[in-house]
Amino acid sequence: MVQQLNKLLSSHCAHALALLALYLLLLAEYYRFVYRHFFYLMGFDFRLHPVSFLVGLLLLGVVFGSLFAVPQRRQGLYLLSLLVAALFCIPQIILFQVGKATPFGSLYSVLFLMLLSTPLLQLPPCSVPQLPGRLRLWAAPLLVLLASVPFVLTYGFHFDLSLFALSSHTYDVRSQALSQGNIFTAYLLGPLTKVLLPLLLVMGLTQWCRRWWLAVLAVGLMLYLFLITPQKSILFSIVLVMACCLGRNCYVKSGLVLYGLLALVLVSVGLNISTGHILAESIIVRRLFFIPALVADNYYVFFQDHPVLLSHSFLGSFFHYPYPLDPSHLIGQVMYNRTITSCNTGIMADGFMNFGHLGAILFVVLGALVLRFIDSLHCSSRYIGLVVVLLFSFLNGAFFTAMLTHGGLLLVLVMALLVPRAPVATIPQTGTCQ
Repeated sequence: MVQQLNKLLSSHCAHALALLALYLLLLAEYYRFVYRHFFYLMGFDFRLHPVSFLVGLLLLGVVFGSLFAVPQRRQGLYLLSLLVAALFCIPQIILFQVGKATPFGSLYSVLFLMLLSTPLLQLPPCSVPQLPGRLRLWAAPLLVLLASVPFVLTYGFHFDLSLFALSSHTYDVRSQALSQGNIFTAYLLGPLTKVLLPLLLVMGLTQWCRRWWLAVLAVGLMLYLFLITPQKSILFSIVLVMACCLGRNCYVKSGLVLYGLLALVLVSVGLNISTGHILAESIIVRRLFFIPALVADNYYVFFQDHPVLLSHSFLGSFFHYPYPLDPSHLIGQVMYNRTITSCNTGIMADGFMNFGHLGAILFVVLGALVLRFIDSLHCSSRYIGLVVVLLFSFLNGAFFTAMLTHGGLLLVLVMALLVPRAPVATIPQTGTCQ
């Protein structure tokens, strides 16, 4: 029974069928739920044009072909490629097919998937000298404790347990926390919650008998950070990293992640139909899948003829930024007619906003190279969840923001210096994941 279940979870054909089911379900949900409930509030539109629909089907065929092109030994890349297909490509394709979106989001998402999956861009194995074993063990908790000090000094220990209800109250508390914060809390939150604490969590889970205290410390600090700066991604990353830590076979993990996404959508739809409550479906279907696609499309439309050349960022000394608001609040005003709403976008639309089509291609290539470099380190598959968290940063954040503020560069160093390697004898057979 267990063997049959593992075969189902690791089968490429089963994954393809599940991905197709996810596409069809989201296509129906876009009209039934997203468009009907959020047309006036967020600008979701609907138009069924035969040419757009057929082009979208062709792009979907490229998506499935790219997944089957991933080299068999690159299990880690396969898991990442599957997530790119489910979270980047499918929502953008649906929005292009029936949501009156530009084709740019679909094309650049598919390009990102192709760069991850093609064997032609495979980097040679990278052997970076790691820190000694005892130093590796103590470096991570020491860094975590040092990085946590500014949060304790700034926010103290005043908790509001009602935040676990994930209601609209969390946004008020988050705004208040941002106003109370400082430069240390602003720049340490991402590296802590997206790299160091997940690293600590996996270190504790992989050797529970001897290092259980690392996992307890990691979860405790992540819950503390959620209660003082309530971001849903913190809770989500705990579950995601723990799930990706189970087992060694990344094909099985790929099946668990894909079937898990499909189950979440089905359960949220069922709750809406049976109870009339739309919160779960709004968070999962609208927020997880379609909001990033819609925000990106607004960036493509607004900045199509006038890229800003990073003038809102570190190139502001060389180029004039022509708008009174930063890009995220500017698009928030376009979408919601409210300047207080911040709409961040992923690496593709961020590259397009700054340097047009060449910028989108450049940032897509850079993002793929970062993920492929991490894959070339042949790290233990127990730590693949850390890379998945970075992938979500690429979905919802600018490239330089993801690499610097959200800890992407730190993740590369951590994977190279601290994360254990896969056993050398098994690398030729299973690649990244051991």
